[in-house]
Amino acid sequence: MKRRTLLISGIAGATAVVLGGGTVLVATAKADADAHADYDKAVDAHAAAIAAFNTAQRNLNDAQLRAADLAQTARPVAGIDPARLDDATTATALVDAVAALATAAALTDTEGVFTAPEALQAMLVPKTTAPADRAKLGTAAADLRGTSKKLATQTNTLTTETAAITTAIADTDAATSALAASAYRHGSATAPPDRASADAIAAYTAAVTALDAPAADANLAALVLAYRDAWNAAVASDAAARSTTGAAAATYINGVLIVNKTYGLPSTFGNGLTTDTSNAFAAMQAAGAAAGHNIYISSGFRSFSAQTNVYNKYKANEGQDGADKHSARPGHSEHQSGLAFDLNSITQAFGSTPEGIWTAQNAHLYGFIVRYPQGKEGVTGYIWEPWHLRYLGVDLATTLYTNGQTLEEYLGVTSVYS
Repeated sequence: MKRRTLLISGIAGATAVVLGGGTVLVATAKADADAHADYDKAVDAHAAAIAAFNTAQRNLNDAQLRAADLAQTARPVAGIDPARLDDATTATALVDAVAALATAAALTDTEGVFTAPEALQAMLVPKTTAPADRAKLGTAAADLRGTSKKLATQTNTLTTETAAITTAIADTDAATSALAASAYRHGSATAPPDRASADAIAAYTAAVTALDAPAADANLAALVLAYRDAWNAAVASDAAARSTTGAAAATYINGVLIVNKTYGLPSTFGNGLTTDTSNAFAAMQAAGAAAGHNIYISSGFRSFSAQTNVYNKYKANEGQDGADKHSARPGHSEHQSGLAFDLNSITQAFGSTPEGIWTAQNAHLYGFIVRYPQGKEGVTGYIWEPWHLRYLGVDLATTLYTNGQTLEEYLGVTSVYS
């Protein structure tokens, strides 16, 4: 009896050993399976993170390209002659919107051409092989999760940049629409020059009408520029219909044409920028571009009729005394001489920009002077206008620049309305 009991006990003990070993094997197999499952999950999450990152890159690339195209078309619109607008601040607002768009999209401005940054390249999903060792599986899974987390951070950054560009695009579109509406209001209230041809008047009227209710997909920039060009064509047509032999009534002192508050021009004088003025500006513009500056004419020749519209608008808003500080009365504008024009942004802030500083320091090398310099308001009769240049030829312009003289001081004349 005792022997049997011992035998049974021995059998039971052996069975426990066998069962215990099986439990260990089962637990090990489950741990291995869990590690592989966790690794596979990390691999899938990493692939998803790469896909999201690539999508964010594509969206940013597309937004930057759209921004470059929009900035390029909006820039010439922003440089429209304020006299062609009902509210000149809409042009300033568009200038600011384009600048903000260029900054948001990291656009490069080279010689007046906006270029988007180099496109970001897609990331490929790497091929992975699961380690055989359970510990290495855990380490590999952790590494994949760390990389996925970094990708998620980068994806958020790209998404934020794209959102900023999208907002800047919308702001630029809105500013363009506001300027177009301002151009329409002004154009619809402005009669073409009296002696413009029927074709020129019809083209101008059509250009204004096109701004009234443009289609949803209309190119507003093109419509505004067409309106500007139609007005210039009407002015040119009017000028051609009038005699342009009024130069004999203009005032020349030592061979220099003087146009200011004291000395005026006949209404028939002028029909555009002179060839010398245009050629000299082209040379200056090229030199400025080589130095990294974008300089362009925002307002060139103005006829007697065009200046009448400009001056009367300021007079209506500011009174005669206010208008006389910065706008010439008809017949007294240098713009009518064909020897003067305005650059870039018609604000005093232009004088502090790289373009304004370069112009002030180099314009004389190409025959130009800043006609109404700072601190000489009592002499010239006008406020500081760093954007307004007058062509005199290199020798005379250099003399005035070197001596710090205005044209009035050099010629010994006044600039006062009688």
